[in-house]
Amino acid sequence: MIGKKAKSKRPPLAALMGADAHYEGNLRFDGRVRVDGHFTGRIYSEDLLEVGQDGFIEGEADVHRAVIAGRVQGHMRVRQHLLLESTAQVDAVLDVGVLEVMPGAKMRGEVRVRGEAEV
Repeated sequence: MIGKKAKSKRPPLAALMGADAHYEGNLRFDGRVRVDGHFTGRIYSEDLLEVGQDGFIEGEADVHRAVIAGRVQGHMRVRQHLLLESTAQVDAVLDVGVLEVMPGAKMRGEVRVRGEAEV
């Protein structure tokens, strides 16, 4: 299963936004970041963004890879691989290299899949 392989390739966690955290603004990061709280704004990374089951991102994200188990609303560009876990709820414009959707994930919006990852 591709989703399991993606989990094993995850780099060490560089930052964690906890479940009760609320952040508004711009976030630029290196390394893997996990959002379990509420983020409003813009996110940019050359690495991996994770949104936990209780996580919620409103705004724009431009990342290399992403794994979504929570909610995303807005616009998301994922240059390589986007995995929507079964608990994902996405209401967004998605521009992705490769899209993997687990059964149960909810998706509404516009989706553009390039069919190959950008390097």
